Amino acid sequence: MLQLVLAVALATALAWWSWRDRWHDGRARLAVLARGVGVVALVILLLDPTIRAGKAQRRPLVLLDNSISMHAAGGRAAEAGRLAASIGDTTTFGELASGIPGDRSALFDVLTGAVSSGRAVTVVTDGEIPDLSTIPADLLDQVSVRALPRPVGPDVALTAVRAPLRLAAGDTLAMTIEATRTSGAPDSIEIAVRDSTVTLMHGMLRFSGSHRAEVRLSTPLPHGYAGERWLQVTRVGTADDEPGDDVRWWRLTVTPTPGIAVLAALPDFDARALYRSLVDVANLPVRGFVQLQAGRWRRMEDLSPVTSDVVADAARHADLLAVRGDPGPWKTDGRARLFWPPADQPGDWYVGGTNGSPIADAFAGVDADSLPALVAIHPIAVDSTSGWIGATARRSRRGTPVPVIGGREDHTSRTVTIAADGWYRWPLHGGVANQAWRTMVSGMVSWLLAAPESDSARARPVDPVTERGRPVRFRWIGRGAPVPVAITLAGPRAASGDTLRFDAAGDATLPLDVGRYRYTLGGGGTGTFAVEPYADELVPSPVTLRSRPASLRPGGPGRPLRDLVWLFGVAIAGFGTEWMLRRRMGLR
Repeated sequence: MLQLVLAVALATALAWWSWRDRWHDGRARLAVLARGVGVVALVILLLDPTIRAGKAQRRPLVLLDNSISMHAAGGRAAEAGRLAASIGDTTTFGELASGIPGDRSALFDVLTGAVSSGRAVTVVTDGEIPDLSTIPADLLDQVSVRALPRPVGPDVALTAVRAPLRLAAGDTLAMTIEATRTSGAPDSIEIAVRDSTVTLMHGMLRFSGSHRAEVRLSTPLPHGYAGERWLQVTRVGTADDEPGDDVRWWRLTVTPTPGIAVLAALPDFDARALYRSLVDVANLPVRGFVQLQAGRWRRMEDLSPVTSDVVADAARHADLLAVRGDPGPWKTDGRARLFWPPADQPGDWYVGGTNGSPIADAFAGVDADSLPALVAIHPIAVDSTSGWIGATARRSRRGTPVPVIGGREDHTSRTVTIAADGWYRWPLHGGVANQAWRTMVSGMVSWLLAAPESDSARARPVDPVTERGRPVRFRWIGRGAPVPVAITLAGPRAASGDTLRFDAAGDATLPLDVGRYRYTLGGGGTGTFAVEPYADELVPSPVTLRSRPASLRPGGPGRPLRDLVWLFGVAIAGFGTEWMLRRRMGLR
């Protein structure tokens, strides 16, 4: 308003000053008016003030919480929907996809956009808002809240399950189950792990007065147990307040042979160090075999004797075959291979890392002189077009670096070669050296297990089981930059098709309902995954947002006057009229 007053005052002064000597002529007074109008319009366009945009819609905007907690036991989703419709125009938040409840009632992003619309905003929710602490107070003050909290009754929820994803036949299945309880729930419950109708193991979980507890169950796998198994971890007994959090799903793959096979044809400290490190860093079953006498093999776990046929079968079917000693007999076994032949050039060899390799992190920030020396090497040659050098060694810290760790790949497999002896000194030394060794082994395993699939699969699910309300994530594993991939799903309903579209990080997501699914990818690749009935939002959480009216009115968007095209016309018309009057009066 101040800018408008200043514009009128300036326009009046300029217009009167130009015609002050002809004020007695009526046409001059009209010219003053025309010039004043033109100057006012021109000054306003130059200053470009903003005005409150007109309210095209006066109905309030309602943000309706449609997360899983609203549909849980005691949830008031239907009541909330009717209330929202009675208040104003409704938009939902907390959804996985349109109409599909999600696992998190995130409010901040949707609230920011709603307030900027300039309309009165009301939030209808159960009050369980996890990101409330991130929302500025002045933003919350501009909205009204209608909270419909759900009643909390006695309930025990199985909140977490930890178990291996893969085991070899004859292994022991160990599973840790965590649970929480609400007030009034029993102090102990029975847990059962079932495969279809067969109970594999069961036990009692005791809270001992706490609200959180865990139990560890274990059992040897039954004879003949193999393939893909879908396990259900179930709370046994009378149903409690929320039955949806009483069951968890777990997919276990049982293979005839271990995922990682370690063959110590040369039984030395290096072989033992490699085996122990693989057990610690790999998320696969590891089985080791040591040849203490020529042709006679024993298990590295307990030194029990095994036949050569068992060793050969483990090497042939392993996802990763690690050989310490002469790798000749196993050159083509395993999907990925780690070969560690004996070295033949003794001396004190000091190792340093190279940039750009899968094991570069092991040497980041590490002083090479602080690492124990190796005792011998055997230089390797790596094809620069299909391989990499991960570490080099110099004798007595002098001379040309010699490659001692390298990797290569072809269209179906990957191979890493370690060509130095004495690495066992690193874990024995402890500290930085031990950490560098473990990181190096972890980097090699990760690279090897990411070997190209023989079925040309270009993507795979990140998790075999996804919680309800979360998107199923796929990760690109193909060569080159990610491209859209067609996917066909066979699930609880009729088969359907979709397209995986990957982001810059190589991840793609699909919103799906509860059920087990078999997928087929365009270009090759099949598998299974599941969306389990459990969701974190089924477990009652504190009510952080309660009913209250808005204490501030939303400011609404401003509109610059320069957007008003007719204002340019007013300026042109004003100056044009003055020019015509001047011509009629014989003035220039």
